[in-house]
Amino acid sequence: MTLFNTPILSPFLKIIAWGILLIIGWRPGPTIPKDIPKCVVVVAPHTSNWDFGLFLPLVFALNLHVRVLIKHTLFIGPVGWFLRFCGGIPIDRRAARDYVGQMAQEFEKNEVFHLVVTPEATRSPRTHWKTGFYHMAMAANVPILLAAIDVDKKAVGVDRIMHPSGDLDSDMAEIYAFFDNVRGIKAGNYASPNKPAPDDG
Repeated sequence: MTLFNTPILSPFLKIIAWGILLIIGWRPGPTIPKDIPKCVVVVAPHTSNWDFGLFLPLVFALNLHVRVLIKHTLFIGPVGWFLRFCGGIPIDRRAARDYVGQMAQEFEKNEVFHLVVTPEATRSPRTHWKTGFYHMAMAANVPILLAAIDVDKKAVGVDRIMHPSGDLDSDMAEIYAFFDNVRGIKAGNYASPNKPAPDDG
């Protein structure tokens, strides 16, 4: 059980989340369909420190059962318990070959599992994104859902559902193309192979 599905607490936080969104003028977009209990949710563009503060109330408004990957060295004592309660999963990125299989097992043993990832992995422009999320989705045989932080619409929601084909380059091209048409909070911090960072030429 995590912060996002705890009885009494979660509904209370959902009410607060809706209040925050009403005040700041943002709104939740489409959420995850009920017939997709397990998936990898790709959130982008990740361009600002405000992204997390904005996404958190939207998580409650969208009824997401969020799980996120966090560096394993942070899971110590009470901090580790709190991180797990917030949906954190300890991951040792030094064992890159193993964590894809580890995540496949996590998907297998949970009835509802929404793994949220930010493949840009930085708020600075990054032309080529990390693709670990894709391999996790393939290993767990789950769909990839694209959630855009869209300043123009002032909304965050699940805007596209993809079923990975196994052709990494083709599927990543589709993912890049989708997010290329979305404006993040700090548009200048966004980059992709179609929109390289200024110092990439």
